[in-house]
Amino acid sequence: MKDQILSHKKALIAVGVFAVLITALILFIQRKNRIEAMKAADVLISANYAAEIEAWGEVLYSCIESISLDFPSTVTDVQVKEGERVTLGQPLVTVDLSEYNGNVEKLKQQLSANQSALDSAAQDISALQADIVQMQNEITRKDEEYGNSTNADLKLLQNSLTLARKELEDAKDDLQDYQHLYDEGVISEMTLNQYISMLDQRQKAVDDVEANIQKTKTALKDELNLLNVSLKSKQVQLSELQQGNSANVAMQQSGVSSVQVDLDIMRSKIEKDYIKDSHIVSNVENGIVKNIAVSCGSRIGSQGMPTEVLKIIDADSITVSAEVYEESIESIQVGETVRIVPTSSPDTSLNGKVTHIPDLAVEKDGRRIVRVIVKPDDPNNILKPGFTADVYFPK
Repeated sequence: MKDQILSHKKALIAVGVFAVLITALILFIQRKNRIEAMKAADVLISANYAAEIEAWGEVLYSCIESISLDFPSTVTDVQVKEGERVTLGQPLVTVDLSEYNGNVEKLKQQLSANQSALDSAAQDISALQADIVQMQNEITRKDEEYGNSTNADLKLLQNSLTLARKELEDAKDDLQDYQHLYDEGVISEMTLNQYISMLDQRQKAVDDVEANIQKTKTALKDELNLLNVSLKSKQVQLSELQQGNSANVAMQQSGVSSVQVDLDIMRSKIEKDYIKDSHIVSNVENGIVKNIAVSCGSRIGSQGMPTEVLKIIDADSITVSAEVYEESIESIQVGETVRIVPTSSPDTSLNGKVTHIPDLAVEKDGRRIVRVIVKPDDPNNILKPGFTADVYFPK
């Protein structure tokens, strides 16, 4: 009996060992097949990629909205940050319009008073005379600010220009020093390029400040011209009033018309697609906030001068500028589909279409490149302005 039991046990063990061997063999064959399939797929992918032209690209945009206010107000809240995505009508900045509303109410009251005075036989010209004197004083003051560059904004810009020029000279000196070091083999070309880039940045800073100074002077000159035109208008009005009571009614009507124009102009200042109640809102369907120029408490629109609040990039205008070597440009056609791989998300691949191939090549790193414009298909907004991506064109 004991021998029979041992015989059964040996048979069961043998069957178990056989089953394990069969299972191991099946798993081995399956694993081998998977490895061979993966190798075949890798070969296919490599072959496909080898049939592509790779180019470095930069994410750019072609449309940007500049939002500015040209009436007095104060920023009470900034509700967005630079680089934030915004939609049409989304509140961006909250402003206190009490001063603006006060000016509108003042014009409305002035208009009402002028209309009521139409029936008056005798015309009081003292207010107009005082207004002319005030305007003349203001013109004198502004003319002096313009001629002597004593305007606060100009002073600030001049100080910025002095500093920028000093930094430019320092950058030139640094580049000269490091050029010598590079020529002697002490530093690398990458380090030298950093100082070349720094010099370019300093030069751009000087150019930007000089441009801003010119813009500010132009704005001051335009304001002076407007004041002079307004002064001449008021002087003519006063001259006519002084001719006698017979002309008072007509002159009063002229005053009514003038105030009405001022009121209409003032009202039109707030009738913008990016102003809703006391909020500055996005006037772009799919936007990206850029260059926020104000903060909580900022005074804007002083003296009727436009103040830039922020800019909004139209994200639907985003393109990729791909740098293609000139020897490969003949293989690329407008309208063909390409692959875009964002540097910030290398596991992501987007499709795009070639929209423009310029008839112009530029030099970069000793080679000629053509900056081909590609319109991406990016429903998830992966690409961001200023970021980079690799673009793969079919050969």
